[in-house]
Amino acid sequence: MSSGIQSLLKTEKEAAEIVNESRKYRTQRLKSAKQDAQGEIDAYKKKKEQELKAYEKEHEGLNEQIDKEADAQVEKELTNIKAKYAEKKEAVIKLLVGATVKPTPELHINAAK
Repeated sequence: MSSGIQSLLKTEKEAAEIVNESRKYRTQRLKSAKQDAQGEIDAYKKKKEQELKAYEKEHEGLNEQIDKEADAQVEKELTNIKAKYAEKKEAVIKLLVGATVKPTPELHINAAK
């Protein structure tokens, strides 16, 4: 009976060692997997950053071109507004001076009759 107990204790000890080795192996594999994944993440991140830089470089002048076109359009509209102002300035001044000097009083449409 004593040898049976000794055998069970020995087997239990061996099982504990196997479990311990398995845990160490699993921990080692997890660390290795994390390192591999981090390496892949870093490589992917570097690749995407390079793609972004290439895209920015390719489209670098696009914003400047859009700004120039917008400025040109604004200048064109300002020129048109100034031309209309110069064209109608005299007529508006005459109308205002005439309304001030020779008023024609009228009863407002909402006034009681």
